[in-house]
Amino acid sequence: MKNQKFRNNFIRSIVFSSVLAVAFLALNFAFVQANDKGECDKECRRALAAARAATAKYHDISEALADGFVQVSPCVAVPGLGAMGFHYANFARAGNPNLDPAEPETLLYIPDEDGDLRLVGLEYTRFGPPTPPAPTLFGQEFRYDNNLGAYTLHVWAWRNNPSGMFAPFNPKLSCPAN
Repeated sequence: MKNQKFRNNFIRSIVFSSVLAVAFLALNFAFVQANDKGECDKECRRALAAARAATAKYHDISEALADGFVQVSPCVAVPGLGAMGFHYANFARAGNPNLDPAEPETLLYIPDEDGDLRLVGLEYTRFGPPTPPAPTLFGQEFRYDNNLGAYTLHVWAWRNNPSGMFAPFNPKLSCPAN
């Protein structure tokens, strides 16, 4: 019962925040863009290699589904900023308090020209109040999303992002037309 309640709240939070966070993220995009273009140092590159090695199998969406990832959002995009894509979350990982680059809580997918989902990024999430210090991973500080009630960090591990590897939106990507 407790897991079901957590799962339902998690799904509601992701969907609700995906819609509401767009305005907040758009307002803060200039700040984010300015702070996300820093270099990835040796430790960051090592963590990124671990994340890529652990998530390479998820290029096949059926592998992600078999490992417990489920779609929790529509394709998230903001005109002029780009897209995040469809969010697929693993609820078992969402409750883990330890940060591990090899175990992202969420996978980000964008459909290709044939409609097949392509893995483009990862998202790490820590639920709770905005209590300093913010979590860090890849040498990057997570951002607090008031609508979601969580710290989040996007990592464009599988698709280049001209706004920066850790920016929330990728201007090279867009969601399919409805």
